Amino acid sequence: MERLDKHFEKLTKASFARYGFAYGELMARWPDIVGGALAQYCEPERIKWPRGAGETAQKLGGTLVIRAEPGRGLDLQYQSHQIIERINQFYGYGAVTSVKIMQGHVSTAKPQKNKENSLDEDTEKALETRLEAIADDKLREALHRLGAGALASRPGSPHDK
Repeated sequence: MERLDKHFEKLTKASFARYGFAYGELMARWPDIVGGALAQYCEPERIKWPRGAGETAQKLGGTLVIRAEPGRGLDLQYQSHQIIERINQFYGYGAVTSVKIMQGHVSTAKPQKNKENSLDEDTEKALETRLEAIADDKLREALHRLGAGALASRPGSPHDK
């Protein structure tokens, strides 16, 4: 069985490279790298590499551009050395030498729960019947959430017609 992240990495590599990220790892693991408290009000925007050709320019270290919520720039400026240190530990070399902070609203990637997406009793029973043969509890729960989301009746949904 193949892992999907291998394929996503190939698909997204060009997009992330355009913004200075070799892979989306820095963006995906931002809360792990800088800590949850900082990640709540800032996110990496891009890495600006020095002018030059390819890897040699990247070895010199780049400038990490961070978008921060208004009023939080000073906090980030005080912690910029710590952020640089953590990112360089993550990459394993001096990838970032400085930080530039931009004000702006941080996109929150929290999924919003729609409480109106409930299944009627017959559909719920049919879904549970189809999934009861699955032995792995976590897999069964994940498939149940997926099935409930796909089968739920939503206003304006093609299912309503």
